[in-house]
Amino acid sequence: MSRLINPQDIPEHLWEPKSETLYLPTPLIEQWISLLEANNLAGKALEIAPDSFVGGMSKEDTDNHFAWRFTGSCARTMLSFLDPKNDLRQIADAYVRAFAGNKVFLVDLPCGAGAATASILTTLANLREFNIIPRMPINIVIVGGEISEHARNYTQAILKGLQDYLNHQAIWIDYQTIAWDVCDPMSNSSLVKKITLAGQDCDTKLLILANFSNFLEKANKWAKAAPQFEEIFRHSRDQDSFAVWIEPSSKAVKNGFFSGLSQWFARLFRLNPRCDSDKTEDTYAESHALTQHPLKRHRFRVNLVVRRFDFPNEMQP
Repeated sequence: MSRLINPQDIPEHLWEPKSETLYLPTPLIEQWISLLEANNLAGKALEIAPDSFVGGMSKEDTDNHFAWRFTGSCARTMLSFLDPKNDLRQIADAYVRAFAGNKVFLVDLPCGAGAATASILTTLANLREFNIIPRMPINIVIVGGEISEHARNYTQAILKGLQDYLNHQAIWIDYQTIAWDVCDPMSNSSLVKKITLAGQDCDTKLLILANFSNFLEKANKWAKAAPQFEEIFRHSRDQDSFAVWIEPSSKAVKNGFFSGLSQWFARLFRLNPRCDSDKTEDTYAESHALTQHPLKRHRFRVNLVVRRFDFPNEMQP
C-alpha cells in the first residue's frame, strides 16, 4: 500500500536507513539544550538516568524528567509520525492528512514538558523545509493539559522558542496550557470547556495522549480517571477528528491496557465490538528504532505501541 510519505523520501538527517537511526530535528534539539542551560540542567542531561525513574510533580522531578526522558518521548512521537520502517500502517498517513493545511486543533494530554507537540511541529516543519510535503499555510491551535505547573512552563517556553522556525515554514501556532488533573471531575470540565471553545473553528481535530499507561494502570487510577476520559472523548467528536494514543511498548500495554481501551471505546460509542475491532486492526501497531542522543556519542532504543481512534460523528442508537 502506498504511503503519503514514502520512507525512502525521509531526509537522512531525520532517519538514516542503513543504521535504522532516528535523529531529532535540529530546532527541537536547540530549544531543549537552551532550556537545559537556562535551568542549569546541562550536566544532569549527561548523567545516566535511574531505570526506576518515572518523574513527578515537584520541580526537581520535573527537571530530572526533562533532562533524562524528554528526548525519548520526542523520539516515540517522531517515530509514529514518520514510520520509516512501515510498521505503523495508517498512523503516519493520518498525521499527514491532518496537518495538510487550513486550521488544525491539537490537544496534548498530558502535555508534560511539550515533547509530543514539539516533536510533531518540528518534524512537520522539517518535512516542509526539505520539500517532502507541500508547504501550504496552516494554523494550529494547541491546548495542553498537565497537572504540573513546572512541566507546563517548559511547554510554554519550548513552543515560544520554536515559533520563528515554524513561521518560516508557513506554520502559525496559537498555544495555551491548562492545569489538568485527570482524576478530578471539576478540573476535567474546565479542560473540556477550554478545548470546546478553542477548537470550534478548526477543520481537523487531533487528540494526542502519550505516556499515560504507567499512571493509569500501575498506579491503579483508570477507574477514577475513566469518567473524565469519557467526557473528553464525547466532546471530541466531530466530522474529522481522531485520537492517537502512544505508549512505550510492553506486554502489559499491548495485551492489557490497549485491549481494555478498545473495549472501553466500543462501549462508550456503542460500537459493535467485532466490527470496531476489524475497523481498527490496522491502526494498532508497534515499532522500534535507535535514536541518536543529542548530547552523547551513543544511540538509545525507542519502542512504541500506538493506537488510533476515529471518533464517530454520530452516536449509534
